[in-house]
Amino acid sequence: MHSKYWKFFIKRLFQHSLNKMSIIATESESVQLQTNDGVIHTVSIDCALQMCPVRNMIMLERQRNLYTNDVIPLPRVDAKNLRFIIKWWSSVQDLEESVGTMGKKQLIQLLTEENASHDFLMQVILAANYLQMKDLLKATTHVLADALNECESVEEIRKKFNL
Repeated sequence: MHSKYWKFFIKRLFQHSLNKMSIIATESESVQLQTNDGVIHTVSIDCALQMCPVRNMIMLERQRNLYTNDVIPLPRVDAKNLRFIIKWWSSVQDLEESVGTMGKKQLIQLLTEENASHDFLMQVILAANYLQMKDLLKATTHVLADALNECESVEEIRKKFNL
């Protein structure tokens, strides 16, 4: 019973922190993210706040009244994956309540446009996990599960996923 209230308290505290962040942040504010291959991406503060490690760094800076323009490193994400993640987030940001179903549809559409392989999907899953983007992680793992379910044998799975 106590854990239920504790979870609710943490959730409300987190939402309050994000609300304070969005009040502080202006619409034109952006953040620079550097991928593990050295490419720097400039993203909106709204997009950056969806990525847990980035959000934590921004919140720490704001709590200490530091407003730096330092580049935030993302050591486990490469440029291609981050570009894809930003593109996906931009396509689903206005969906709010239906991100679960529409996020998966948008993901499939973007993967098709990119002519992406299953290896790329696996890299996006790892990046989404590192960035703790739960909606993207859920959508990518569902797409992967669907791909696995389409296979009729172990040999087909090995061939499809280069195992």
